[in-house]
Formats: sequence, structure tokens, C-alpha cells
Amino acid sequence: MVQTVKAISNSFTLLGVCLALAGLFLSLISQFVLQSTPLTALGLSTIILGSVCLSLGRGQPKIPPEASAILLQSGVENISAIVEELGLKSKAIYLPSSMTAGKPKALVPLHSNPHPPKLGNIVLPERLIVKHGPEAEDIGLLVTTPGSAIEGLVTAKADSTESDLEAAISLVLSSTINLADGVQVTVGEGQIKVEVSNPRLEYRKMWVYQSLGSPLASIVASVVAEVLDKPVSVEDEQYRRGKCVIELKLTGRVL
Repeated sequence: MVQTVKAISNSFTLLGVCLALAGLFLSLISQFVLQSTPLTALGLSTIILGSVCLSLGRGQPKIPPEASAILLQSGVENISAIVEELGLKSKAIYLPSSMTAGKPKALVPLHSNPHPPKLGNIVLPERLIVKHGPEAEDIGLLVTTPGSAIEGLVTAKADSTESDLEAAISLVLSSTINLADGVQVTVGEGQIKVEVSNPRLEYRKMWVYQSLGSPLASIVASVVAEVLDKPVSVEDEQYRRGKCVIELKLTGRVL
């Protein structure tokens, strides 16, 4: 796949150079020898077309989308295998980087509980199995998710509005990784609803989705947690008519 991308990139570059040189030669001959304005314009247009091809060649991704999708899927399957082996169904809590001493991650409590763990203003260590509270049962898995890759792309902002969240999620999903056409955010009392238009990640039902949500939901949850600097969890996720509707719940920082 990488060789294919390089071949495509080289093809664009070669075509661009050829068009630019041909256009330059045609425009010079037409202007100073033939004195033909239409042919001169054609030569200049060919130069512009060659420049566009050169830009396309340089803009080809180093890693093809298919390879990225394979890497993402393998990572999700590894996490799913761990979660399924342990029989975990409790909702994962997406934590901002300020609570993980690094990149945004997700905490999966080992004990199912109708109430979220009381995280408080803690910073969890860089380990897979962590203790997140004073009680003996306050143990969970701190895992890296697809959303952990947003490290450095967005920053926390006090009193963030719906527009701030929309801008941050759009920056990641639409501008950076091109997984959707747009998003719409609605903020309620402790709830955040995110509508993703034309998602481009295939949804495949897996055990881990009961806890972490799909890779798309994981990315959205991580962005929201990072911007708000608060833990959130994926409460619901639905795909319908070219949209993915993700409902998030703020867990807060209570002791």
C-alpha cells in the first residue's frame, strides 16, 4: 500500500513537471515567435495545471487510509480482547490529559457500579491497572483509545460553549483526520449530544463498544473531556440516515 501511495505521488510529480515545462515552452514560443495571444494563454494555463499536479503529489499522505484503518482496527480488537476476557461491562470514563499525566485515556472500572467512581482531583499513574479511589474495589484499567491520539490538537478552555466544542470536534474529525463532514453539539444539564454528519468509520459491533463506545465515539468523548477538562462517558450511540448521534454524560470531579 505504501508503495502504491508513493507511485501515485511520483506520478503526480512527474506529470506536474512535464506540464509545467511544456506550458513554459509553449508560452514562450507563442509570445515571442508566433505572437499568438490564445496560444500564450494556453501555455500559461498548462503551467498552472502543472503546479496543481505538483501540489497534489506533495499532498499525498505518507500512510494510506487503508493502512491507518487496519492499525486502528487491530488496536481496538486488542483492547476488546482484554475487556472481554475480564468480562467488563461497566461504562468507561474518558479522562483529560490533566488527570492521566500524559495523553487523554479511558478508565474502565473493574467493578460495575450504578454510580461513577469518585475520581476527585487526582492524577492517575502511567499504568494499565490503576487504583482510582480509597476503597479496595476502586481499581480499573487505564487504557489508550483511538481518542488518545488527539493529544496536542485541542486545549482545555474554561467555560466552554457549544460553539467551542463544535469547533474542537470539527477540527479533529473534519480537518485533521477527515472522518466526517461536520458536527453539531447540544449541551444540556450534565449531558452533551453530538451529531456527526456522514461519518466515515465503519461500525462493527464488538464487546468493547458496550464500555468504550465505537472508535468514533471514543474520539468525540476524548475531545470533549480534553476541552472541558472533565471526565465524560459515552451513554448512547446511534447510527441513522448518514448521521451518528453520540450522547455523553459529564461525571464531574467530586469527592
